Amino acid sequence: MALHLTGLGPEDIADLVDCLLLGAEQTADTDGELAARRLSLAHRIGDALDELPAAR
Repeated sequence: MALHLTGLGPEDIADLVDCLLLGAEQTADTDGELAARRLSLAHRIGDALDELPAAR
């Protein structure tokens, strides 16, 4: 499955990843399943960002 986002740049997506990581950290002690889901999403999005061509 692919995700297509319009109107957002790589920096915006990187901020989203940071928010997911922070959210995972905040819920790790109270809801491990949610924290794991957020971590997984953050890593998958981050990996996709890493595959984008470098800006010139």
